[in-house]
This record gives sequence, C-alpha cells and structure tokens, in this order.
Amino acid sequence: MKTASLARLLIVMIAIVQLSCKKTDSTPPAKIVKDPPVVLSDIQQCHNLTVWDSAATSNKLIGSWEWQYIQCFWNPEDGNDEDFKGLTVQFKTDNTVEVKENGGVTQISTWKVVNLHDGYFEVDVTPIVLQLPGRIVFCDDWVVFTDSYTDGCDNYFKSED
Repeated sequence: MKTASLARLLIVMIAIVQLSCKKTDSTPPAKIVKDPPVVLSDIQQCHNLTVWDSAATSNKLIGSWEWQYIQCFWNPEDGNDEDFKGLTVQFKTDNTVEVKENGGVTQISTWKVVNLHDGYFEVDVTPIVLQLPGRIVFCDDWVVFTDSYTDGCDNYFKSED
C-alpha cells in the first residue's frame, strides 16, 4: 500500500512540475536592419566629379555637420541611426572642431586635412574624435568619413548650414 501511495504522489508531483514550467521562445526578435541614408557608392561617384585638394576639402568641411548614421566593417547588419543621435561637429576656420551632443560642447579639438595620396583626404584630429576617422567623401550636403576600407566604421553626416 505504501508503494502505491508513493507512486501516486510521485506522479502528481511530476505533473505539477511539468504544468508549472513555461516554455519560452528562445528565438531572438527579428532585427530591424537600417540602411544608410544615402548609398555610399553613389556618394563616391558624386565625390569623384570634383577634383579635390587639401584646400577644397578644408573649405568644404568648414561649418556644422549633424551625425546621421554609422555602419562598421565587422558587422554591417548593425548599421544604425541611433548610436550618436544628437551629435554634431563644427569645423571652424581657426582649425578647431567643436563636438556637441544635444547642443552642449563635449570636446574641442584641432584639425587639419591630410592627403592620403590615393586620391582621398582625411582629417587629422587631436585629440581624436571617434566619428571622424577615414577617407572624406562629399556629395552635396553629405560628408562620409569612410574607415571601412581599414576594417573600421563609416560615419555619415549631413550639413546643418
């Protein structure tokens, strides 16, 4: 009799445990892929319609640029328009650049344009600004600092001027 009662108790306990356990969906939610606001190859084609030198590149940079998008070489599917939302950079004629987040100055650096000797220029910034490494590519009111060619990130900015 004790064995039958013990068996029934065991069956009831197993049933309770099975009923109390919820199955969870281990599938992660679908990731929303954000495309760049403009196609990089289109910007490069547009950029190549102008003959650029360090003076022309410097003059085009002067002014305020609002960060729009980042896409990195190692995980392009994670490109987004959120990481640095509210960030602007203002290149000034006195070779300073102000970095602002949500309107407040967070960094002041010095800058100069450097010839990469491959038809492109980059900006040398001291101290560095994380969103500004790479080849400078312009088209209309866009500038992209393309660092994906060195396995880095491309940062897209739109002119505020």
